Amino acid sequence: MALVLGVVAGMEASGRAAEKPDIVVILADDLGWSDLGCYGGEIRTPVLDGLAAGGVRFTQFYNSARCCPTRASLLSGLYPHQAGVGSMTSDLGPGHPGYRGTLQPHCTTLAEVLGAAGYHTSMVGKWHLHNREGVKPTDRGFAEFYGMLGGYNSCWEEKPFYSRWPEGRAVREYTSAVAGKPGSFYATDVFADYAIDFMGEARRAGRPYFLYLAFNAPHFPLHAPESDIVKYEAMYFEKGWDVIREERMARVKALGLVPQDLKLPERSEVPAKSHAVPSPYAGKANPAWLTLPEERRRDLARRMAVYAAMVDRMDGAIGRVVADIRERGRMENTLIVFLSDNGACWEWDPYGFDGSSGPKNVLHAGDELRRLGQPGDYMSYGSGWANAGNTPWRLYKHFCHEGGIRTPMIMHWPAGLKERGGFRRDAGHVIDLMPTLVAAAGAKYPEERFGVRVRPMEGRGLLSGGDAVRPGLLCFEHEGSRAVREGDWKLVSLKGDRWELYELGSDPNEMRDLAKTEPGRVKAMAAQWEAWAARCGVEYEGKRSGGEEVKDSPRVAGKPLVVRLTVEGAAGDGVILAQGGREHGYALHVSGGRVHFTVRRDGKAEAIAAAREGEDFAVTARLGADGAMELQVGSGAVVRGQAGGLIAVQPKDGLSVGEDTGSAVGDYAAPFPLKAKVSGVSVKTGDE
Repeated sequence: MALVLGVVAGMEASGRAAEKPDIVVILADDLGWSDLGCYGGEIRTPVLDGLAAGGVRFTQFYNSARCCPTRASLLSGLYPHQAGVGSMTSDLGPGHPGYRGTLQPHCTTLAEVLGAAGYHTSMVGKWHLHNREGVKPTDRGFAEFYGMLGGYNSCWEEKPFYSRWPEGRAVREYTSAVAGKPGSFYATDVFADYAIDFMGEARRAGRPYFLYLAFNAPHFPLHAPESDIVKYEAMYFEKGWDVIREERMARVKALGLVPQDLKLPERSEVPAKSHAVPSPYAGKANPAWLTLPEERRRDLARRMAVYAAMVDRMDGAIGRVVADIRERGRMENTLIVFLSDNGACWEWDPYGFDGSSGPKNVLHAGDELRRLGQPGDYMSYGSGWANAGNTPWRLYKHFCHEGGIRTPMIMHWPAGLKERGGFRRDAGHVIDLMPTLVAAAGAKYPEERFGVRVRPMEGRGLLSGGDAVRPGLLCFEHEGSRAVREGDWKLVSLKGDRWELYELGSDPNEMRDLAKTEPGRVKAMAAQWEAWAARCGVEYEGKRSGGEEVKDSPRVAGKPLVVRLTVEGAAGDGVILAQGGREHGYALHVSGGRVHFTVRRDGKAEAIAAAREGEDFAVTARLGADGAMELQVGSGAVVRGQAGGLIAVQPKDGLSVGEDTGSAVGDYAAPFPLKAKVSGVSVKTGDE
């Protein structure tokens, strides 16, 4: 059945199609609100600054707090849970429609809508909406794709992380890093290469184009050429994050981005959540820069310099794309949109992490310091620099306070926007991109997609606007953090915490909590959020939309556990159940005619295995308080082993059944789906 879009089909390659604007949407990854020069940052971004000077900057534009949810909203025009991506790419099954981990049949995409309106559609960069369903950009309306289907990998190594779709298309040739030395492949540069190629394909076909250019910069692992890093390293060591915050605050005021009387908040806290729990800074503020030993400051300055170099290099890549557009005489009628998927990334304390996203940190000194950011290295820059990146807002990526959800946003379209270097001070949201681009392209949003009713758009167009307060609600939820904004009033909380209330008109950086003095407003806005959550399929605090009781992923940190389940029809190998990843967690998988039980603690895995008979069998696995492991398959003998202790840290990746949707817990390549029915799953911990 055809995609029903209600637009005039068969548009010619010339005439009306040629009058349509070309459209380029550029998404940065984990970029802080004040990192760009045009948003007050010290990082050199002349290309984006130029687009801002010739277009419009939004001062209150919102994303959905994290990579996958924002991408789902951007492409669908829906809240992420409505599109099926309420969290990350874990698929919790049909009973959790808001948490299927990839775009669902009842939502359409910008590529599908614009493609039906005559556009050549292409994507370059990070997809991060891919799980066991195997949904690729080319399955959702993009004619051409080059990039990474997953979330984050090396910027220096092309294979196996980056791929070209559809299969059989021509590919460029690059050399990857060898023995710690860079080759010709650097992801940011390569993305610009393919973006220019795809724009050229559209021009040769005589069609307007929609290019979605989704950089993985400056997401961890932080990687950048040394020639870019050295521009920043000494400066960050000399100034540190406290001076950088003060200087950025002065610049955002001078630029007119925030009120002149706005005060810089105290350094943000390190939330006692997830992998931050064992940190000595959990629940405390980021430390003052000068209280840290010199070796630590040099390590952290290097990390931030690599981050800044990634942003600098990304701006240069965007410059190559813009130059190509300008050389073809198309700048006047090309709509360029730039934004970030969430605020700067705090993971997981002021020191950052090494090796993988978890609590491990290595203090680098001497020659080892020069290895940071180079091939083979894997690190982040931590919560102190993320706090500086989000100046002047509170908190970070993951959370629904302003530092997590407020993004820099630039629109540039001389033929369609009246602003030149101005600001939009009314609130906007990634759900607004669908109606905006539909209007700009003269397309029509569908009622159906392949016979399935499509949900209506949630946003509003951005081609006109101003300083007026946005009517209606904007709502947010990610992993239990939640918020609702109505006018200038905002209700927000961290997972499991009480509601906080702020009046953003006078207190945009959330310094004065009015919840105790406005209990009526808190109650009313909380009810509005709960109604939105029920409508959109949000599961929170033990509630599924509609009020049905559900359970979050089990809280296994520091607890014995017992797993029981039944497998039916397991003819091959695959993951039965997994919670966690490469640092902490547990998993059951089938391989070589045996069922394997793996427990991973601080990156080290211990496993035991038991034979299975036939395709149908029951499994019981135990982790005792002393680290003792037991596994029984069917009526077979109990196999025993030793994990060395309990899982000390709550795993970051949630519980998944039938595959491992995060990084691999056991000795297999995730997601390693099992073609079988897994039922009767019970995970009981020591306090249950």
